[in-house]
Amino acid sequence: MDASVAAPAQPDQPSQAARPLAITILAGFSLLLGIVTAIPQLYYVLFAINQQVFPIGPNASNPLGQVWYWYILNGDNTYRHVNPGVLAGAVEDAFLLGPLYLATGIGLLRRGAWVVPVGLMTGAMIFYAILQFFLGDIFAGLPTVTNGVSYWVTNLPYLLYPLWLIPTLLARRAIFTR
Repeated sequence: MDASVAAPAQPDQPSQAARPLAITILAGFSLLLGIVTAIPQLYYVLFAINQQVFPIGPNASNPLGQVWYWYILNGDNTYRHVNPGVLAGAVEDAFLLGPLYLATGIGLLRRGAWVVPVGLMTGAMIFYAILQFFLGDIFAGLPTVTNGVSYWVTNLPYLLYPLWLIPTLLARRAIFTR
């Protein structure tokens, strides 16, 4: 047998280009927003169901109740009782937007084609929600804001996210394929 016989040719395997760093950072941002949105808002829904088991306050027996108290507008006392409007927003965040952020983050990491419609839906929903939130507070004179820095630091990421996500999905649609 001749040693110069070449090994059988390997079929060309599609090479996946490395994921762009900006997409990885956007995916991480999406996953982070999913976690910091879903967990506190789910806790508020649980608080609405049973305030004794899931208390909110600076001395709550449950650490999540303490975190919730300090996280939301730096201890704004209007959130220590169940407000129907706040509860509706918490249900939306805990069961819709939180999971959509997580799904979008996973889709960005996997670069699946399905991330484009899911991400556009996520970006459009949060853009609408955060603009409504900001405009409602601004036109109301920010009556519940106890700390302006805390207000903007905790809410600005929700405005920046869709302004980064939507153009990325539209302009770089070609990298999201099977």
